[in-house]
Amino acid sequence: MLRVFVCTSQINALYMILYARKTFKEGYKDVLILDAVPKKKALIKVLINTKKIYNWVSIIDLSIPVADEDEVAPGLRKKITRKVKTNLLVKPFYDVLLKRHLKRKQQAEEVVLFEKLKTLGEVHEINLLTQTGINDALLNLYPKAQVNYFEHGLGDYFFIQKIKSHAFNFYCVFADTFKAYLKNKNLDNSYVYSFLDKQSFPEIAKEAIEADDEKERIISTLKIEEKKVILFLDAMEIYHVPDAYWTDYLDLCISKVENPKEYIFILKPHHNQTSRTIQISKNHMLNHHKLKTIVVENSLPVNFSIEVLNVLWNDSTDYVFSIFSSGLFYVSKLYGNPKIKHYYAYNFFGNYLKNAPVQFIDTYKGINELIQYVFSENCTDISPQQNKK
Repeated sequence: MLRVFVCTSQINALYMILYARKTFKEGYKDVLILDAVPKKKALIKVLINTKKIYNWVSIIDLSIPVADEDEVAPGLRKKITRKVKTNLLVKPFYDVLLKRHLKRKQQAEEVVLFEKLKTLGEVHEINLLTQTGINDALLNLYPKAQVNYFEHGLGDYFFIQKIKSHAFNFYCVFADTFKAYLKNKNLDNSYVYSFLDKQSFPEIAKEAIEADDEKERIISTLKIEEKKVILFLDAMEIYHVPDAYWTDYLDLCISKVENPKEYIFILKPHHNQTSRTIQISKNHMLNHHKLKTIVVENSLPVNFSIEVLNVLWNDSTDYVFSIFSSGLFYVSKLYGNPKIKHYYAYNFFGNYLKNAPVQFIDTYKGINELIQYVFSENCTDISPQQNKK
């Protein structure tokens, strides 16, 4: 039986491997497909490298490779397009053109996928993310296949509720709290399943690092025994935030650390973050606050998921901060270290949405309830608005 797995990041590739291992039976053949979106070459290498920890019968790379030094954050043209396409006069025409474009794209993807998969066997199971680009092509090609959705971020819990037209399962980290959330809203939760046990993720994180060609460099650079504070910088350029956001966020986090001079601060950028905003953050930590700071900014480790790198830090970390990054909530759940304080600042971020595209504001607001009732059981919101209550 042929099973297809579509991924776009290291974290969801590892989630899928955990599921694949747990459900594997004799006669199964598993194929990994890298989704057809732009990816830095170092990230593609990380994803292909999963063949060292799982026996994929084939890896189909549909990625659009970009150089590691390229910036993939939105430029001026993209920012203008995002604004214009939501205009009430423009949107109807844009939607028609977009629909035509996506149809042509889907047809082209179907041709490529059919040719690459036809010699491997009949596809019985499709494993996807809610927003991967080749979903429609695969679902149209194999309408009788079992469909499973996975996550690689909090938004997937938001988007999964919008899928109405196809029977599916949703395998997720926060299965218990998500099922309770849906039940309380009188919504069907029978499609929600967990794929984890208590130790499975820390173990596969170790495997992923050990299997990498540059494991010695990763460990020697990032295995730090001193007391640590982890700061997620997050990919907030898509919200068109002002420069002040980056320094204001760091100031908020540092204000919650008791005796910050006693710690090493590790800044983990998102792999799509611009070098300019990384530099703003780095300068603020070193030159303004004068704190011991390490930035995970060389090409390979920055493409490792924070959830994987956390296996190097978990035992000697006291604080983890983020705005509302998936990684913060995941490490609080996947590692479950009760001595670590996990802080987020969801409401704080609302002050920086003035120039954000409408669609991203909608997604930001859409995950509010999910953060409150599904993800934050081990985390605390430090937004100033909340502290004033």
